[in-house]
Amino acid sequence: MKIFFASVLIISFTAAQLKTVSIEQIQLPKTETWSNPCFSPSGKEIFLTNADHNGIWQYSFETKLLKVITRDLQSGYNFSVSPDGNKVAYRRTTAAGDYRTRVQESIELDLKTNSHTSIQKGNSVPVPVFYSGQAITREKILPKNKLQIASSDVAVLGIENTKIVLLVNGEKKIFDPLNGQYVWPVISPDKKRIAAVDMDRGAFVCTVDGNNLMPLGRFDSPRWEKGGKWIVGMDDTDDGHKIISSDILAKSYDGRITTNLTEYFSGIAMYPVCSPRENKIIFSTYDGNVFILTYEEVQ
Repeated sequence: MKIFFASVLIISFTAAQLKTVSIEQIQLPKTETWSNPCFSPSGKEIFLTNADHNGIWQYSFETKLLKVITRDLQSGYNFSVSPDGNKVAYRRTTAAGDYRTRVQESIELDLKTNSHTSIQKGNSVPVPVFYSGQAITREKILPKNKLQIASSDVAVLGIENTKIVLLVNGEKKIFDPLNGQYVWPVISPDKKRIAAVDMDRGAFVCTVDGNNLMPLGRFDSPRWEKGGKWIVGMDDTDDGHKIISSDILAKSYDGRITTNLTEYFSGIAMYPVCSPRENKIIFSTYDGNVFILTYEEVQ
């Protein structure tokens, strides 16, 4: 009976797929080449940067207004938003130079008070992330007694010497399921699985303990869909100098189903991120525009 039940679940799941309903452009000022948009935790706003990653902006779907969060140098690279949407954590460059002479600083910015908290400063510091509501880096982890740790709390702290660094129940762990070199690691909504890209083998999904590994093939910048059943990413090609084509793909987390969500979109669609609340995906294009893709799950 158990084997039969598992088979029914797989057949039922893999019979479904994601289908694009609409793709609409967000009307943003042409003063910047926009890049890497992401949703706020409420899904009511987006945060984004420009092609040079020199700044962070916030756009409200309700008011249609765009607000500057910071114009700090390199602040737009891999910034993160707190679970309550009230803070942004980022790394800024305060003095340009090479890895020996530059000065970088990890920052937590309170969006309500516009106050900054410095987390770490040096010539090469990590990008901060939020864990249990507080901004930390892999080198500046708060003591457990200062973190309100949930039993299932897992966060990606970044990449260290090509390996994935996790924070699991307040403890730093090196995650290396393939003995590989990794980019783009992301945790599933239920905190039980990781999607990432190995530089040699392509994208994959596995549990946070490194088991049940499923290959996804060539699939860049993977991100989880809100329900955790699907992963979106991009299928891009380049000519050795620049990206010449890119589509947004949706894959089932077991790798069985793949759908091209931008098959009939004329632009070069890049870096998709799923809404945590609605059936929507936001992405930017190579020429600096931002679009909202609405999807549905169909049988």
